[in-house]
Amino acid sequence: MTSLGRVAILGTGQIGTMVGMALRAAPGPGVDEVAAWDRDSAAMDACLRRAGADRLLGGPEEALESDLIILATPVAQIVGLTRELGPRLRASQVLIDTGSSKLEVVRAMQQCVPEGAGAVGGHPLCGGSEPGPWSADPALLKGATFVLCRVRDDPLSRGTAGLLVGMLGSTVLELDASEHDRLVARSSHLPHLVAAAVAEMSCALPTSALFSSGLRGAVRLARSDPAMVASFVCANLEEVRAATRELGLQLERLLAAAASGEEYLAPELEAARLRALEVGVS
Repeated sequence: MTSLGRVAILGTGQIGTMVGMALRAAPGPGVDEVAAWDRDSAAMDACLRRAGADRLLGGPEEALESDLIILATPVAQIVGLTRELGPRLRASQVLIDTGSSKLEVVRAMQQCVPEGAGAVGGHPLCGGSEPGPWSADPALLKGATFVLCRVRDDPLSRGTAGLLVGMLGSTVLELDASEHDRLVARSSHLPHLVAAAVAEMSCALPTSALFSSGLRGAVRLARSDPAMVASFVCANLEEVRAATRELGLQLERLLAAAASGEEYLAPELEAARLRALEVGVS
């Protein structure tokens, strides 16, 4: 397989638009066309203006004319679209998503996508905190991890998903859907909730003159699309609850070190500083 053929992207937010932009700019045979649809007509128009699509679709059902359907909406909508479109997929068509929670999506794909058609749970780990097609930057896909969660063991799904990730310039990481959700609850979903909580706490400050650089850094994720964040947190709620409990234990451990004195807390903070450097926070 050297071309993805006709691609339909349902959801023209930041991720859907950047995927469309990257596919249209990919060298070689690439794709025959990229068509896009979104519930938000302004987002669709912006995606088209930003070269994220060759044309717009009149509705999600028109995606069934494509060879590859990419679902780039909030997770709850991904599940709904999978249930709506999955049973109508023909042999050789492939469905993939970009949602941040995978177990619920993969289960829907297993239930709804017929044998002969392909389905893969996907999650590109990239994107900025500003939502919408206006902030889409396909360069963020270059070198980014793109998690793939197997729905069934079939060559069609593996080949199409691998070709898609390669065209985006990303790197494949295969994970079981439940393991993905456990890990991402701690690396992504919990930080979003912490940022939202800290942003709410800043309301108690009497003046913005007290907004430090630390506060601004801590609340950056709170600027993300609320509908998108709410959808993936709710879809992964049990793992997020577990991660929240672990965070509480970590805070208690640090407070206990502080109660023992600076000489106990400083090494803990140094270890945390080194871990922050490992994940690219300078």
